[in-house]
This record gives sequence, C-alpha cells and structure tokens, in this order.
Amino acid sequence: MKALIIGCNGLLGQNLLRTRPGPAWDLVGTGLEKAPALPESLSGYRSVDVSKRPELEAAIAAFAPDWIFNAAAVTDVDLCERDPALAGLINRDAVGWMAAAGIPMAHISSDYVFDGEAGPYLEDAPTRPLSVYGATKLESEKLALAHSPRSIIARTMTLWGRGKGSKTSFVDFVRDSLKAGKPVRIVTDQWGNPTLAEDLALGIWKLVEGGHTGTYHVAGSEWNSRHQWAEAIADHYGLDRGLIQSCLTADLKQTARRPLKSGLRTDKLAAATGFKPRDVGDQIRRMDEISPTSI
Repeated sequence: MKALIIGCNGLLGQNLLRTRPGPAWDLVGTGLEKAPALPESLSGYRSVDVSKRPELEAAIAAFAPDWIFNAAAVTDVDLCERDPALAGLINRDAVGWMAAAGIPMAHISSDYVFDGEAGPYLEDAPTRPLSVYGATKLESEKLALAHSPRSIIARTMTLWGRGKGSKTSFVDFVRDSLKAGKPVRIVTDQWGNPTLAEDLALGIWKLVEGGHTGTYHVAGSEWNSRHQWAEAIADHYGLDRGLIQSCLTADLKQTARRPLKSGLRTDKLAAATGFKPRDVGDQIRRMDEISPTSI
C-alpha cells in the first residue's frame, strides 16, 4: 500500500512517517521545502505548493497512492482571520482538489468547528465555528468525505510535540521560561485536550488500518485548562508555579475568537480501535525520552 503524506515536513507529517505501522506501507510525500525533513522514511518526495492546483494534481497523479494523508494547513488562526482568502485556499480549496482524485483521504480537522460553549464534544455535536479558521476546516471536512466512502476525518486540538524545524511547543516555552525565572501569562478560561502529535499519528494509522470511515476525534485523554496544563508542566520539572500568572483570553486581544470551553471526547475512537491517547503527564514523559539531538 502506498500513502502520500501531504505536508510531510510538518510536525504531524513527520510523526506520521515515524509511526508507519510496518514495511507493507510505502510512504511518499510532498512539502514546500526543496528537500524532505526525513528522507530515510520516504521512497519519493516532491516539492509542492498545495495552493497551486496543477502542482498538487501532478504530484498525486505521479505518485498514484492508495491513500492520501493531508497534514497541510494554515493553523495560525489569527492569520486566517486577517487573510481569509489564504485560509480558504489552503484549508478548504486544496482539500477539495485532493479529494477530487477519488483516493481515500485521512484529513485533519479541528475542535474549532465548535463554538466552545459546551465541550468536550462528541463527533455528532452541532458545529458552529467562531472564526475563519474554524469555518474553513468545517467546509474541508465535507469536501474530504465527498469523493470516497473510505475517507476519514480526524479532529484534533492543541497539538504539540517535537520535529525537525518545528516551532517551540507550549511545553518547551513554559519549561524554559520558568527555568530562566521568567513569569508567563497563561489563560484560565480556555479548556481542551492537549494532544501529542505522535498520538494523533498513531490514532490515524489505527483508523486507516482498521478500515474505519467517517469522523473521529483523536485527542489527548486529559481535559484541562491551559493554565492547569502550565501548572502540570511546572510540577513535572520541579519549577515554580508562582511564576505562572493568570489572565483571560479577552486580555490577549487576539484577532480571531477562540472556542473557550472546548475539548473533544474520544469514546468513538476507543470503541473502534482500542486506542487511548496519553494524558498530559505521559505526554511530557514521552517527550523527555526523546533526545532533541535525535529529532
């Protein structure tokens, strides 16, 4: 079986490559970069700008995959609010172009399809996005499922982890700031499930290999506030909780509205696959096991 990982150089893309179930899967990838981040994990690679339909369609035709895993997106929600045309092009239109090939897709969506008033949410909860980002992700879900009955939507949230070239994670930011004696301002009114990128990748592979279809939530097993998450980081590393200052989302004056009482329930994932993503403590311990020099 051949899987094409769109966005294979990103955090999730790299973890999809690293968690490949076995040699039965031949992995090929695309990314904006001239060279892949993990060349040893791929049998083929193309530099592709997914906003350019001919480039994207040519890559799909050349690789002729059995599955497309779409790990490419504009995830900066404030940028999406400022530039809705870019958000629509990458997060919605490009997904439609991928899906139109008729190849089964594993497509990544977000808790931002919900309004954050009654989380954590099951898969069939009513959707009501508050932002351009959330709206484009909801539209992309419908496009991804439209052309193949075998396709999968994996909704996730608050993704973090390590990867080559990846931006600093929330865990690293909090830990490094507290170690340096610097105070950090963390919101108390945003709730959800911190999710390790490795667990999201594992969950997606289990859904694909198990022949499951439709929409699933794949997120960490612990539901907490972002402030509580920061406290857990401080406790894990024996650092001073007193440096964690409380604030509200409104204090940050961000461009896009956030779903505040968010979160994703993963009952359906557990019932289908038996897989339960890690809680916050186990996620941090897992990352501690991985030497930064091996990334």
